[in-house]
Amino acid sequence: MVSPPDMLGVFAARWDRLAPRLPRSARDELAVLLGRLRAQEGEAGAAAREEVLGRAVRAVLDALPEDEAERLRHDTDPARYAGAQAQAQAQAQVAAGFDAADLCMLVIDGNPMVGPRLGPVRERLLGVPALSEAEVVRAGGDPARRDLIALSDARGRRRYPAFQFESGADPWDIVARINALLGSAEDPWGTADWWVSEHTWWGRPPSALLGTGHDAVLWTAGREAAGAGEED
Repeated sequence: MVSPPDMLGVFAARWDRLAPRLPRSARDELAVLLGRLRAQEGEAGAAAREEVLGRAVRAVLDALPEDEAERLRHDTDPARYAGAQAQAQAQAQVAAGFDAADLCMLVIDGNPMVGPRLGPVRERLLGVPALSEAEVVRAGGDPARRDLIALSDARGRRRYPAFQFESGADPWDIVARINALLGSAEDPWGTADWWVSEHTWWGRPPSALLGTGHDAVLWTAGREAAGAGEED
């Protein structure tokens, strides 16, 4: 098989198929091991990290039905490819651009914004000015509000885009209403993308209209984005 870090990338690339075939106990064990792996990032102790990597790989392979585990072993067997260069190319292909950090986000955080296609979108949205969870709390806000957008970074830290807040940690009323309409609790990334992407109606993002007296226009646009009817 490929190396343990690359194998975790393979799991991430195929997580939609693998997760339903893993018992809950195995997913819980994997989450604990990946949490330890994430905590070890940047620390010394390669041997300890290698041990956790190996245990995480075994936690998945040992818990999968035999047909699925055998399929993974077959697809990631370097012996199928001749030469070191071909083997390296094969490893990159089966992992499909995913890595261990992607699996951490999927398993620990439930963050779907991983891999070569969605990862750049995640980083773009995380680049928007934001408050940390601690900053929201210090400002008297409630980070658990379902009508606030909370985005998780690659380490699981929650970030709250700053455009949401009128002052301190009090959200604009129109933002809270549209966030709820767009389902920010279930799809924070899609909701954030709507707010910060240029809108065809105005040639600028909806967030640029906040505080300009255009709440009715924003509400209409939000309803259209949500596929709602014309009536409030």
